[in-house]
Amino acid sequence: MSNVDSSSTRILIVDDHAVVRRGFCSMLRSAGNLFAVEEACEGQLAVQMFRQSKPDLVLLDAAMPELDGIEVTRLMHNIEPAAKILIVTEMEEDFLQAFRVGASGCILKNVESHELLNAVGLVLSGYLVFGRAITKLIVENYHLAEEAGKYSKLAIHLTEREREILSLISQEFTNIEIAERLFISPRTVDSHRARLMQKLGTRNTAGLVRIAMEYGLLYESKVG
Repeated sequence: MSNVDSSSTRILIVDDHAVVRRGFCSMLRSAGNLFAVEEACEGQLAVQMFRQSKPDLVLLDAAMPELDGIEVTRLMHNIEPAAKILIVTEMEEDFLQAFRVGASGCILKNVESHELLNAVGLVLSGYLVFGRAITKLIVENYHLAEEAGKYSKLAIHLTEREREILSLISQEFTNIEIAERLFISPRTVDSHRARLMQKLGTRNTAGLVRIAMEYGLLYESKVG
């Protein structure tokens, strides 16, 4: 199903339940004419539509029969490595798989309209996005990655302060906000951020968070 206006941001909604697709369509349309929406009811069709229309963002159900959202994400990234894919799930724990296959974010299916619009806007702007409940799960249960067998000796090379700052970065705090919480200067935070990128071998904040999640490096901050 298609309702595409070339002047609008193009979003492909993929879910095997029509009522869910209609719900997300309604939320997106509440923003006015910002978004042009296409719909797919299953994974294989979604991949075909993605290849043909190259949408700006894909809103993708994690759990679908035959071809699930995780596999669809892999296939879409094979077509377009820079694809922006926002996984929608009923299971908070799905964020680990979504993260590993390169999703730009993961939110819960019962998300409120304003939260969905905020997440979509952030992903389109190049940010890595996780809903509030999932972010809380990441920070409070950073050992999940370790339990999944992904813990690395990388953690040994990070100081306690670096892991604390990495955790705050993962929660989308700015340098100024981190500085205020830790009673240090923004310049010191920036130095820590640069050192983290060097140690973890990445060039940007999104890369920092991906590696931190992949290897279980998040630290549960006790500040604030």
